[in-house]
Formats: sequence, C-alpha cells, structure tokens
Amino acid sequence: MKTTHLRPVAGLAVAALALTACSSGGDDGGGDSAGTLEMWTAWTEGADTANASAEMIAEFEETTGYTVNQTNFTYDMLHEKLIASAAGGNLPDVVWGLPEYVGEFDKMGILADLSDAWDEWEDKDQVSDAVKSAMTINGKVVGFPYETTVRAYLVHDDLLSEAGVEVPTTWEDVLAVGSTVQDATGSSFYGVAGTGVRSPQELLVYLAQAGATIAEEQSGGGFRNTWQEDDDQLAAATATFQFYLDLMDSGAVNPNSATYGWEETDENLATGLTASYVTGNWLAEREETNPEMADISVHPIPAPADGEAATYLEAKPVFVMNTTDNLEGATELARAWASEDWQQAAFTDRSALDNVSTDSKWSQDFGALMETGVTFPPVTLGSITQAMIDSLARVLQEGQDPEETAIWLSEQINTALSDSGELAE
Repeated sequence: MKTTHLRPVAGLAVAALALTACSSGGDDGGGDSAGTLEMWTAWTEGADTANASAEMIAEFEETTGYTVNQTNFTYDMLHEKLIASAAGGNLPDVVWGLPEYVGEFDKMGILADLSDAWDEWEDKDQVSDAVKSAMTINGKVVGFPYETTVRAYLVHDDLLSEAGVEVPTTWEDVLAVGSTVQDATGSSFYGVAGTGVRSPQELLVYLAQAGATIAEEQSGGGFRNTWQEDDDQLAAATATFQFYLDLMDSGAVNPNSATYGWEETDENLATGLTASYVTGNWLAEREETNPEMADISVHPIPAPADGEAATYLEAKPVFVMNTTDNLEGATELARAWASEDWQQAAFTDRSALDNVSTDSKWSQDFGALMETGVTFPPVTLGSITQAMIDSLARVLQEGQDPEETAIWLSEQINTALSDSGELAE
C-alpha cells in the first residue's frame, strides 16, 4: 500500500473537464484549497497508467483548488479495507472498483447516486448501453467507467500454421483439433484457467455462450439460479462443464490446466507455450519483452455451434461514497476519470469511450467485441465466484459428472443468495 499526496504540476490539458467543484466543499486549512478529497486506487505502481493518472490528479488539483489524497492498494486490499472502513464509518470520498463490487456495495448502502451527474456528463453518448448497464443498479447509476476491457481469443498464427490448423470459431472446432498443435509444435493448443480469480470470469462467458445464466432477477424481486427448474438452463450448464471435460480428454489443453490461474495462462500464451487463449488486451505490454507475441491475432471467443457470441465485459466503476462531505467535488473527480482527456492520457486501449482508441489490434479488434459483453449479476458475489471455482475443480481435478456439478453449483449459488438476503422467494 502506498499513500501519495499529489501537488499541482503543469502538464496535461484539461479544458474539457469544465469543473465547477472548486466552489464546494469544506476548507482543510490548506490556504486556497477548496477542500480535501480522499481517493483510493488500485493501479500498478510505476506503470504508464499510474504515471499518467498521477499527472491528471495533479492537474485536477490545480484546476479546481481541491487537494487529492490518493492511496494505492491491490484490489483485494482495497476491497477488504473498504468493508472495514464502512463498518467503522470512515470511508474515503472516491474509490476505484471492480464490477463484482457493485451489488455488494449497493446492498451495504454506501454508494452515492450519480444518475444526475451521468445525465449531465458531456461524454455520456460515447459510452455503450452495455457499459452504462454495468454502472447501474436498481435504476440508479453508481459509477463512471474508468477502465473498460473485454476478453478476446488470442492466437499465435505461426504455431497454428505450422500445425496446419485453422483458427477455430466453435467449441466443436476446438475439440476437433485435439492434440494436433501439441504434436506438431510442442505447444498446447488451447488454454483455460482452472482456478483463481480468472476462472469464474471464463466460466461465466462459456455459460452465456451456451445459454445459461448464473442468477436471474425475478419479477417479485431478488435473484435466483433456475437451472434445477428449467431443463434448458440445466442442459446449457451441463454442456458447458462437458466442454471443460472434453478439452482435457481431447488433448487440446495442457493436462495441468486444472491448476492454472491467470498468471500461468497469460505467461504461457506470451511465451508461446500455449498457442491460443482467451485473455485481455493488457497483454499488449508483453510485445516488447516477448518477441514470440509478434504473430498474435485477435478473434471472437469460440462458442457452441448452436450458441451465442459472448465475451466478458469488465467495465470498472469509480464510485463516490455517499458519506462524502464534498459530494460535488467527489463527483467531479469520479467523472473526470472517465472523461476523454483522462482516458486519452491513461487508458487509451482500455477506454469505454468510443472516441478514445488507437489503431492497434489491441484497441480496434478488442473494441469490436464490446457489444457481446456479459457481466455478473448485481449481487454479492464472493461466495458465488468461489463456488464457480470449486465447480471447475470438481470437473477438471476430480472428474465429476458435468450434470451433477451443474446441479451442485446451482444449489451453492442459491445458498449464497439466501445468505446475502438476495434470494427471490
């Protein structure tokens, strides 16, 4: 954890911000300061995003008269500290978040309603409906998108060419390749994350492609997993777990995939130990350190032949806490993160704004998949995502029956919803 007190510096232009917050908030005794805003982030120290963001915060201070006390954490640390701070009544003003936090924090009653601020936002028309939906819960906007990514199917063209294999578009195509690429090149053909935080995100996408949803909002309120009540849903979930099992049995994936998290899967793709994998455009930074990345091409994620296109949409919200003493200033700071100027400076390849991008495949080809993005339902997810991880272990490590695993996961999801008070009656 690192705390930084940022002073105004000359730098990036922010004319488009048109901030009015300098007249609101209390005085912290800092001379001409309009007040102090506590900001929690989760960037990678020393990375381009962190450096550019620090400059933009300093420019915000200079423009508005606010002082920003910015503290950096990992996302796990940030989440834990925010829960503790909420219990102690000592929340910051503005917080970087993850999509998984929306339902939980809304249920805790700590998020400010930013609907009016969204409606007044000059960049709102540059944001897709899917991203706005990810910022919305119970009819109110609770965040601005500071970083937005989707997943794509990345392929080492040279490895597939060497093996005489075409880029697959369906699950059936993937399974038909089997061990062909491994036999010809020594590299595993396909990659999956069998454990860790990436694995429920991948599982969510494959379930959506097959037509299964992990929890549906019910007409009377609340959410429920309906796999045991809906034969089509159960069949789709079963087919998804069967796909994972078939990947192992066909030789398409490394036998150790059951224990791979995102660290191993991303590393194996970057180094060419895996010929193809579903991951994010953050791998662009590996092009400089891994020359093996030069042949990477970007594609939609393979789906069932009779299924639907889907990818994981990770639209990260910057929240304003409803306990802030500087609501106007905190809202302007949150909205500034999503503004065109800040996005151009720090998130060019990972912006929710249609008018912020580069000409690279990491921006254009990924951006083309945005409209097929799916997200987790807006509920408390901790126990649900852990159950999803455990369900993959049951199939990949223990070889349990796919339908029995689907039924088990359905029960675990509804138990988690019941425990959090979000289960529909």
